Order: sequence, then structure tokens, then C-alpha cells
Amino acid sequence: MMRIVAGAAALALALAGCSKPAEKAAPPVATVRTAAVSTGMLDETVTAYGQVEFNPAAVRTLTATFEAQVAQIHVTVGEAVRAGQPIVTLMASPTTRLDLDRLAREASVTTAEHARLQRLRADGLAADAEVTVAAAAAATAREASANLRRLTGGGRITLRAPVSGVIDSLPTSPGALVGAGGAVAGLGSTSLLNARLGVEVEDAQRVRPGAAIRLTGLHDNGAAVEARVASVDRRVEPATRLAAVIVSLPPGGSFLPGEALKGQIVLGTLPNATVAPRAAVLYDGDQPYVFVITRNVASRRPVTVGLEQADVVQLTSGVRPGERVVVDGGPALSDGMTTREAPPSASTPAAR
Repeated sequence: MMRIVAGAAALALALAGCSKPAEKAAPPVATVRTAAVSTGMLDETVTAYGQVEFNPAAVRTLTATFEAQVAQIHVTVGEAVRAGQPIVTLMASPTTRLDLDRLAREASVTTAEHARLQRLRADGLAADAEVTVAAAAAATAREASANLRRLTGGGRITLRAPVSGVIDSLPTSPGALVGAGGAVAGLGSTSLLNARLGVEVEDAQRVRPGAAIRLTGLHDNGAAVEARVASVDRRVEPATRLAAVIVSLPPGGSFLPGEALKGQIVLGTLPNATVAPRAAVLYDGDQPYVFVITRNVASRRPVTVGLEQADVVQLTSGVRPGERVVVDGGPALSDGMTTREAPPSASTPAAR
């Protein structure tokens, strides 16, 4: 029995001597793209939204110079018109027609009375003072009648565009009665346009006239327009609870009245901000973090985010200028993982 046990032990030792130790699995290597943390100037901006409107200084209002009825409207709101083009035709209202008839009769009566007194004076039956008074009354009546006929065009008149522009408003309709001085059409010039952008009340307190602003239309991805804030309207709009920033648009631009805009208003500039690409910042709940690559090893670091722009963010803690952070492949990383840099592709710009 002892021989059997000893033989089995010897066989086990022999088999153990012939076997090789198991090889360890190679650690995973993640392919990433990185970019350098840098130092540079960073604008502190506030985003505002609004639309294009006519500059009030370039809006012409066509008014009725007498009480009239709207006979015909020749244009529509938003239509481009040229100087001299018919806009609205007005005709005398019943009251104005009565005034025309009354003043014509008064002119006729006073003129006849003046002629009668002149004949009487020639016969020595009227004084010079009576003739003078009658002459003045006749002249006044004729002038009043002529003025009203001139204003009304004899009872019908067409108002024309004083300048080229775009019809901004037509507050009347055919058949409507318009009082003397009442507006019948508004005409705006596309060469003088403003942008009115809504901003939060607390931001409005920080915006100053002359601040730089970058405007882009929301209807497409057109080129941005650089402009300056003309004024700040700190009255709060009840519907939106926002104040407003007014921007004078450069002449000859591509924006149209009523077009929706987005504006980036510069409140100030940080000269030596530590910045990184926005794509480098990841979040664990509310805590932002980045992966820093040192000697091909990823290190997860919590960071504090300051100012933010479209492509870059300010990092006020957690990294130093010159360190490289992961901008592509970060969600698949873990702390301490080995990495290798991916080759640059046509769709991805090379890391700085």
C-alpha cells in the first residue's frame, strides 16, 4: 500500500513539472483622441433671442389730412414698394363733402357781397370800411374752400409712397372711416433696421451700449454679423418678463424685417483663462470631470467649469495648461486605463 501511494505522488510531481504556468490576459488598451489644455482670452457672453424690426427713425406714416373713407388699398403688408407708388386711395367722407359744399357756398356768397358793396360805394351808399371788411371775408372764404379742395383732391385723393421701402402696417380697410390725422399706412426702410433681443433683467443691468454682439439668423446657418449694442431698454415686457437690447444692424445686410435672430453679447473678456474643448468635459450626475492622459495612462479628475462657449469651456480647477485631455472616447474609459492616440481622420481635426 505504501508503494502505491508513493508511486502516485511521484506521478503527480512528474506531471506538475511538465505543465506550464497559465499566461495572464493583456490589459485593455483604449483608443482615444486628445487635445491640449491651453491658456487664452475668453469672452464672457450672454445669449439673447429676438427679431429684426424697422428702425423707428426710418418709418414713414401716411396719414389722412381730412376726414375720409378708404376707397382702395393698392398694396399688402410686407410688400416692397418704390417711391411714388400708389398706396391708399381716400375719398371725402359725408361730413367732408358737406364741408366742401358749405365752404364753396360761403366763398360764393361773400364774393357776391363784396361786389355789391363795391357798387354801393361807387354810388356813395357804402363806406370804405364796409368794403374792406367784405373783401377780407370773401378772400378768407375763398382760401378756406380752395384749401379743403386741395387737401381732398376735389373729393378723392391717392396717397403715394414718399420713399422706397416695405409696407409695415395697414391699420385700415376699404370703407373704413379715418379721422383727419389718422394713420392709413406705415412704410419702413430696409436700409435702416434694428434687432430687438430679449435678455434677463439681471443680464440687462450688465450690458452697456457699445458692447460687441454676434448675430445669426435662426432660419439657416448663415454667416454671423458683427455689430454693437445701440441701447438697452430696461423696461420689462409683461408677456416675457424680459428687458431688451437694441442693435443697429449694418446697412446692406441679409436680415429681413421680422426675421428671428440669436445674439451673443460680450459682457467682458478674461485675458488668461484656462480652456479646454467642450467635448473633454463629462458629467457624473452634477459633477464635471475630465480624463487627463499622462504617459498613455488615463487619470480621471474632477474639474470646475467657469465660462462656457460653443466649442470651449473655462476650467478653473482640476487641470493645468499643457496637459492633454480626452476629447473622443472618454465615456469608455476608467481611471488608470492604458490608452493610445487614434490617428487623425479627415472628419476630426488634429489635436493641438
